[in-house]
Amino acid sequence: MFLYVWFFILGAVIGSFFQVCKDRLPLGLDIVKGRSFCFDCLHPLQWFDLIPIVSYVMLKGRCRYCHHRISLFYPIFEMMSGFLLVLLVYYESQVIKAILLFLLIMDFITISLIDRQWQIIPDEMIILEIFIVSGLMPYSDVSLWEHLIGILIISMPLLLLNFWIPDSFGGGDIKLLMVNGFMLGYIKIILAFTIAVLLGGIYASYLLFYKKTHRHHHIAFAGFLCVGILISLFFGEYILYFYSYLFI
Repeated sequence: MFLYVWFFILGAVIGSFFQVCKDRLPLGLDIVKGRSFCFDCLHPLQWFDLIPIVSYVMLKGRCRYCHHRISLFYPIFEMMSGFLLVLLVYYESQVIKAILLFLLIMDFITISLIDRQWQIIPDEMIILEIFIVSGLMPYSDVSLWEHLIGILIISMPLLLLNFWIPDSFGGGDIKLLMVNGFMLGYIKIILAFTIAVLLGGIYASYLLFYKKTHRHHHIAFAGFLCVGILISLFFGEYILYFYSYLFI
């Protein structure tokens, strides 16, 4: 039990770091150097203001210096991060793999939140994912050639499509597909992209039907890609087996 408590704390701390990435990277701020500060009064924060979950409770949800209300999103995100790591460690027998999968999911969540608000995917998040994917490679049962083909099988056509229809896909989306194409291999990245297109199409249809957007408006697509990639990563074998059983 104590071990799971430790993993919960570790997950909450890592979740707090990813929140820093979400808040700082779109503004061009460094995520390593420089003191954390209140985004309302700009006052530098002390270490005891930054303890995940605990500081929010002790401060009663308000900044110590300007007393502006702190969004409940922060402690909830930290708690969910802690529980997610505990869940992965519980179900995944290899602890290192569980931690790497946790980091991958946290990276995806952060990318999705940033893309939804700013419609950008910071290069720092892609670079972080490259390191995570590199760590996951020893656990892959896919051949090297499938990994290498996976890099280009979706990303290259989308890149060429951008020359024909400018800004049809964002550069960040293409980079995301390249990295995860290498991780999944070409079969599962095709599956992931198919799922993402279906989910994105349903969402776009909903927006158009209720006139919440117009047909030339871009939607943030990274979140759908991340969901498709995770579904393909965790359930791809079952989906492909079911598909082959029905249609082949």
